[in-house]
Amino acid sequence: MRALALALALLLAACDGWQESTPPPPPAPPPAGAVPRGDAARRAALDEPGPVVDEALLTLGAERYGIFCAPCHGARGAGDGPVVARGFPAPPPLPADAARSMAAIAANRGGAHPFDDRIPPRERWAIARFVERLDGTMR
Repeated sequence: MRALALALALLLAACDGWQESTPPPPPAPPPAGAVPRGDAARRAALDEPGPVVDEALLTLGAERYGIFCAPCHGARGAGDGPVVARGFPAPPPLPADAARSMAAIAANRGGAHPFDDRIPPRERWAIARFVERLDGTMR
């Protein structure tokens, strides 16, 4: 048993000499004038005026706001969410203007991760339209 352990230790010690594999080549640049698939449609979906504001959009906005925004910004967008109560720096109050809200969601400045690639355009518009309707006196 001892001889087997010694042989295994020597065998493992010999593994230090493995040759490293070469890294893959960098991706080729896209041809001039190429637009990544879906990117133009995504940009167009983010343009004003956005989707039609109806009850379904506002309901979606309230749901997504509760998931992505309320932990920091609080129920009324005043920057007093539960994570602030636990020591996270308070974010600024949310802007009531939908276009400014859309920019705030994309960049998400103030120490938080941007949501540009995490929230699809329709959901972003839903959040922005929901924020427009938050009670301004609470902010």
